[in-house]
Amino acid sequence: MADAITAFGLMLLFTAVAGLLAFRLKMPPVVGLLLAGMVIGPNVLNLVDLPTIQTFAEIGAVLLLFMIGVEFSVAKLLSSGLRPILSSFLLVLISFAVMHEAAILLGFDAITALYIGAIFSMSSTAIMMKILEQKRLVERQEVPVLVTMLIIEDILAVFLLTFFSGLKGGAYTSGNIILSLLLAFGILGFGYLAASQVLRKITIGFLRYHPEETLVLVAFTLGIGMSVLASLLGLTPAIGAFLAGSIIAGLPNGREFEDAVRPFSKVFPSFFFISIGMLINPAALLQSADITLLLIGMFMATVFAATALTYFLISSSGRSAVFAGLAMLPLGEFSLLIAKESIGVAQINLVGIAAVGVLITSLLSSLALTRSEQAYLTLKRILPSRFQEAQHRASGYVRNVISAFEPGGYFHKHLLIELKTMSVDALLMIAILLSFALARPFFQSPVQFGGQAIGAEVLLMGVAAVLLAFPLSRTVLSLKRLFDALAVIFSRTTPQASKGVIARNVAVSAALFFLFVNTYAVVEVMMLPKIFNWLAPVFGVLSAFFLWSAIRAASLWIMLAEKKAAGLFRSRVEASKNDLIVVAKRGRGGKGKKKQKLLFLR
Repeated sequence: MADAITAFGLMLLFTAVAGLLAFRLKMPPVVGLLLAGMVIGPNVLNLVDLPTIQTFAEIGAVLLLFMIGVEFSVAKLLSSGLRPILSSFLLVLISFAVMHEAAILLGFDAITALYIGAIFSMSSTAIMMKILEQKRLVERQEVPVLVTMLIIEDILAVFLLTFFSGLKGGAYTSGNIILSLLLAFGILGFGYLAASQVLRKITIGFLRYHPEETLVLVAFTLGIGMSVLASLLGLTPAIGAFLAGSIIAGLPNGREFEDAVRPFSKVFPSFFFISIGMLINPAALLQSADITLLLIGMFMATVFAATALTYFLISSSGRSAVFAGLAMLPLGEFSLLIAKESIGVAQINLVGIAAVGVLITSLLSSLALTRSEQAYLTLKRILPSRFQEAQHRASGYVRNVISAFEPGGYFHKHLLIELKTMSVDALLMIAILLSFALARPFFQSPVQFGGQAIGAEVLLMGVAAVLLAFPLSRTVLSLKRLFDALAVIFSRTTPQASKGVIARNVAVSAALFFLFVNTYAVVEVMMLPKIFNWLAPVFGVLSAFFLWSAIRAASLWIMLAEKKAAGLFRSRVEASKNDLIVVAKRGRGGKGKKKQKLLFLR
């Protein structure tokens, strides 16, 4: 007991000293904490033994994820739109793929490469915000989007932790990742739907008596309870803590909970970072300095390029893209958690590499952010003008596509309209099928029809088929209209497209189909996790959209050229004066005027 108290006291002392020195030197606090942990750890001064280190590291991880979960809000995330969500997924995907391939090329096995890819695909929310606060850059317009992206990364990191926590106990197979992610989704969903409902009622009663004490006690009791539950399920306890914090953030009085536990948020991350620092072995790092610096350098280049690219695609601002790339440089706290899971599994000590990565990336990000304008002007001068023009065109395309799916967008409106129609048709089909099932026992006798005996059940089936034809055809037409809308959105081509645009869409469709066919082979050759095979259906669907857009436009060209009917019961078609609307003559209306029906609209 005395040894534990002494170790705890030393941690508090060195935490305070490290924080003070980091503040005076204008460095991120995490840099000082990791260095302080390394000094008092068993590899330098040996002031704290290994079992104590592991205990503090586990407690620190649980408390850190609990505080991150408290700051996570589903409502804020959903209100941010699709752009930061898609950007975060794309950023993690690119970073993971590049760093995984780098690890394979460096000669690491599949398991170690998997850990390296995951470790070097996460940026730090806490470190980035601390640096921005020190530089007085928190009010920049890019910060809310970056914070949303980092929150999504944290959620993805929780799923990765779920996978890696189960990796030690079983073999690495292609289905492990998907099963682990499904398990994590199930736990998170159950937590939000069940535990949050129970807590809503419980906290209302607790808040009547000793509100401040009750808030803190309920919060930490929930955090510990969910951590124990996660351990019983075979997951890392930190995931349960994150879930507990997320539940609290979703409560009606979540703001009061957050204010009550906020003072502890200054202490808990310090325990985690200093305990991780204790695991750093300077001698081992010197022996693998070349690999360490190479991985860190590749990560910084990859995350800067990927972040700048994705941010530019959603904003079309080069200045903001460069700032975002520099702000996202610090390696994340989740990287340290994943590295800790690699102990005893990976070929190399990834904890030390990740800790050094946090040190270097935090320092360089802090220095580079003050020079983001110079970096932007330099890149603008170096990059070819054609490349910059292509980037602007790509940004316009991405922003238009994303805006179509956001609330109030083109596809969103179409989807709501068609869903209403399809829901009515679905209810009608269900009613017809139920009526057929209920009436079937009463139609077993044969019926004389045209001098031949026909089973009454067959006639009943015929009547049901005729009745089903109407709602079924309407549903098919609704799906076709949605497919048409998607084809227009992704190909940015209306049915009045020129021959050059049609040829372009065919070429793009062929390229996407080539990617669709060869995705599995590429994943196999690059030794990527099998989950990357899910990119194949994406390429296939996009290929179908572009091809369908080309077919629609080409068929319209033929109809206009030959004056053929656009449909089975329609008369000849013609283009309107501005060639944007195609109409069909429908006879004469009142006062001798020709009635027209709209067929295509841009």
